[in-house]
Amino acid sequence: MRKNSAVTGRAIQLPSDANILSTTDTASLITYVNPDFIKFSGYSEAELLGQPHNIVRHPDMPALAFEHMWATLHTGHSWMGLVKNRCKNGDHYWVSAYVTPIRKNGKTVEFQSVRTAPSAAQVEAAEKLYTQLRSGSGSASRWLRLGLSTKISVLVCSLITLSIFSLGSVLSIPSYVSLLETALSCALSCVAIAVVLRPLRGLARQVRGSADNPLSQILYTGRADVVGQIQFALLTAHAETGAVIGRIADASDRLGGCAKNLLDEIHASNRLTVEQQVETDQIATSITQMAASIQEVARNAQTAASAAEKAGNETRFGQQLVSDTSKMITALEIEIHQATNVIYALENHSNDISQVLEVIGDIAAQINMLALNAAIEAARAGDQGRGFAVVADEVRSLAARTQQSTADIQQMINALQDGTRSAVSVMEKSRDHAQLSVSQARQARESLGGIGRGVHEITEMNMQIAAAVEEQGEVSEGINRSVANIRDATELSVSTSQNNHNNASEALRLTSALHELTKQFWAKLH
Repeated sequence: MRKNSAVTGRAIQLPSDANILSTTDTASLITYVNPDFIKFSGYSEAELLGQPHNIVRHPDMPALAFEHMWATLHTGHSWMGLVKNRCKNGDHYWVSAYVTPIRKNGKTVEFQSVRTAPSAAQVEAAEKLYTQLRSGSGSASRWLRLGLSTKISVLVCSLITLSIFSLGSVLSIPSYVSLLETALSCALSCVAIAVVLRPLRGLARQVRGSADNPLSQILYTGRADVVGQIQFALLTAHAETGAVIGRIADASDRLGGCAKNLLDEIHASNRLTVEQQVETDQIATSITQMAASIQEVARNAQTAASAAEKAGNETRFGQQLVSDTSKMITALEIEIHQATNVIYALENHSNDISQVLEVIGDIAAQINMLALNAAIEAARAGDQGRGFAVVADEVRSLAARTQQSTADIQQMINALQDGTRSAVSVMEKSRDHAQLSVSQARQARESLGGIGRGVHEITEMNMQIAAAVEEQGEVSEGINRSVANIRDATELSVSTSQNNHNNASEALRLTSALHELTKQFWAKLH
């Protein structure tokens, strides 16, 4: 036997309408407890479920009571008895327990125990009996009294004996005659009593098959005879009815709670379904608007694709123009380079001419000097040298003009060289500009090429967008149809939910009525 913790000795008085119910599996592990069980035991539901049922066993309970209980249950019969249970805090409470084996397909699958509040007299008797059983000073056999027929026979025989001997004393009848009459009368009385009580003994044997518990019989009826057996059988049948009603009451309470929860959930579901219907309508409207927007996007995408294609053509045309311009600038650069080379050659020739002019100037200066010397010599010669002097003057005049012409030519050459150098500088700048223009034209061509590729990609993407938008349009139409179906299903769901709400309300009403009915039966039984 399980030994639970210390006890306080404080008793909890159960109300008369207490309905303490629990079920266990075949290993006596708790599978269900009702709110009253939790309330009076002091344990939580989590602490009780899955635990052995003797978690509430009080150490004052004798082992003999539970041995008889299990022996009875294993035969497939119900057991009724007074049990002292221990609370979690050590307090205790007495119950009148009715334990029933629940069978399915010929096998016991669980045990059900329904407990009610016992009377004060029953508790007092149980306290005394269980104390004697624990101490070993009493046993179940000592509580077995004489049978009813024996009691009646003894009583009748005593009355007959007293009557006969009293009458014999008055009538002076011999003693042996009185004894013989007494014996004969007692024998006839016993036979008569046995015949009269035979149906009662048959009834006792019949009820003993379903309610054979001498210990509980003594506690509940205070009798150990056939009358006590019949009384205990009636009490057992009464307890069985109470157990059924108690189980129905507990089930109706649970069913009522479930029905109320179901009603609340259906109400919430109905509200959510209505909200869903509204939102579905909004979605349908939004999808319709989205379909229109998709069509507008498709048109815009097609327009953008056309514009991008036109821009691509313009870009390719501009790229061709830039390419042609680049070629012309390149040709111009070549021509400028050639002209620069020609001017460089002209400058070199001018330098050569300058050198030649310098030589001519030197020669003219020497001729002038020779002509001056010749004139001086001719003057010294007098008349003989006069003709030579004239020639010398002409030569000197020619030399002077030659020097002047050479100087003029040199000035012209210098001016030509200055112009050539300016032209070279301008041509070099033009060449640099032409090279820069060629580079910029190349960059512009590359940029236009990139723009053309980008425009081509944009065109392809626009075409893809247009195709995707068209596909999305078809999908949106499908979604619109699906949303319409959902809306229809939602309307049906709203109608079904309302029907479920009505059914749940009716179930709750019937459950409440069943609960009130079981309360009335429970009150009558207790």
